[in-house]
Amino acid sequence: TLETNIIQKEQIEKKNKEITDSIHYAKYIQKAILPREDKLAKLLPDHFVMYNPKNIVSGDFYWVTEVEGRVILATADCTGHGVPGAFMSMLGVSFLNEIVNKEYITHPGIILKRLRKEVIHALHQEGTIGEQRDGMDIGLCSFDFTASELQFSGANTPIYIIRTKDKETITADNIVEFGEQVLYEIKGDNMPIALYEKMEKFELFEIKIHKGDCIYLFSDGFADQFGGANKKRFQYKAFKQLLLENCTKPMKEQKQMLESEFEKWQDGFEQIDDVMVLGIKI
Repeated sequence: TLETNIIQKEQIEKKNKEITDSIHYAKYIQKAILPREDKLAKLLPDHFVMYNPKNIVSGDFYWVTEVEGRVILATADCTGHGVPGAFMSMLGVSFLNEIVNKEYITHPGIILKRLRKEVIHALHQEGTIGEQRDGMDIGLCSFDFTASELQFSGANTPIYIIRTKDKETITADNIVEFGEQVLYEIKGDNMPIALYEKMEKFELFEIKIHKGDCIYLFSDGFADQFGGANKKRFQYKAFKQLLLENCTKPMKEQKQMLESEFEKWQDGFEQIDDVMVLGIKI
């Protein structure tokens, strides 16, 4: 009957509101564990963070700290988005605090290896058939600004470094040139922070950094977004081009440009994943 329908509708709306309110509150908690803007500004004076969760809370997170005279920075993309992703991100942050802040480990490859061990242990992953493959993809940098050196390790996550042609070249997996700028892509390892067929140690990349270099870490949300006239994914090729064309602008403007490009591209399409891009200018 009509009356039953109205009652059911009201019950559903009430439940929905309760759940949404609760997730909105969780967003405050998640925001509290992400690095505060003043801390980021102190450790990485010239930077931007584009952070757009798909559903209120996010499975993407970024993390920064300073130990032993080095600045350690991580960006991660956890399995899932929304609530499950956010739970994973909380785990990731607390493990990183443990490994880096309490044990003073600054070697990116070792941090990732330890993180993988902790995640497997916490989620009781044993490799049985049909088991959930939860975990995260993560890019981790360790900066020594006095020695102008960057160490990087990646689990299914690349790093982009853009610098002018006149500066020394970087050994990279992919190189894209545009005008005076060159983008170097270092891919990291093809394995996640989770139980996986391949469980080797994570390779360490050491790069000399120069004043003016732009460094980008990101999750796959931007490049994977559907949109545009042909309703296709944005793709990494276009993402690289976008960064190359705008890398000489101040960081704040680069962020605005990325956000407006993303909005323009998405145009009416649902956001399919959490989006995060973090840029640093040396």
